[in-house]
Amino acid sequence: TTKHIKINTMKLFLDGTNESGNSASLHEHIHDPGNYGEIMMETDELTKCFLLCNEEGLDLHIHVVGDRGFRVACDAVEAAKAQAAAAGVPWVCMPVLAHCEVVDPADMKRPAELGITINWSCHWSGGYFGEEAMNYYSEEKWRRMYQFNPMIESGALVTFSSDVVTGYELHRAYPFFGMQVAATKVDPEFPLNPQKYPGSMRPPASAKLSLPVLLKGYTIGGAIQLRWQDKMGSLEAGKLANMILVDRNIFDMPLEQLRDAAIDAVIFEGTVIRGSL
Repeated sequence: TTKHIKINTMKLFLDGTNESGNSASLHEHIHDPGNYGEIMMETDELTKCFLLCNEEGLDLHIHVVGDRGFRVACDAVEAAKAQAAAAGVPWVCMPVLAHCEVVDPADMKRPAELGITINWSCHWSGGYFGEEAMNYYSEEKWRRMYQFNPMIESGALVTFSSDVVTGYELHRAYPFFGMQVAATKVDPEFPLNPQKYPGSMRPPASAKLSLPVLLKGYTIGGAIQLRWQDKMGSLEAGKLANMILVDRNIFDMPLEQLRDAAIDAVIFEGTVIRGSL
């Protein structure tokens, strides 16, 4: 039962946000030479954190937004794993990097190579943050943000969540809302200027996430991230009967309408707790 489920995870913040100019960037701010944003820990200190978490049997979940932050996190995982192996210590820590909004093309395959899980907040995929990052980044770099398909194609586990923490945006945590924005790259509430971005779609089109990828990331992928895959995340004998029934087949509806999918019933541990069958 659920009372036997536990989470052994520590969270750290490695940098800030692109829109505030305090994410850790590989490139100088376009209007402020010498400013590469901010980073809370460099590689050596973060490596020690990973080694300590590994010794304690803790997974490490890290907020990382900028491309320099992403590289430092990957370098720290690589170094910590090498040091643990050299000392004959088994590696048990699961590194999870949340957000990863801009990643240098040279680092796209590293999550798969290093066993790093990537967690993305799907409802940010369109125009939610507008062009604010262009106060610090070039437009070319801004257009490279929110790209996860190369990581997925290389074999990385990419999972999805919302990062919603306020009441006014609570409705945006609805998984089907996030799926719609990530699949279309258009935010129905905060559309980009259609005169500059055709259809208000945030570029590039290659960053659109497929519906099968999204479903996996919201279900079994998330369960794997939480180490609950033997208890939930898929419909299998012996797992908890936690599921929802949707009022339509989402594969038969336009992606632009996914947020309209409604829940007919919520089943928790085999009991209908909302709606009806």
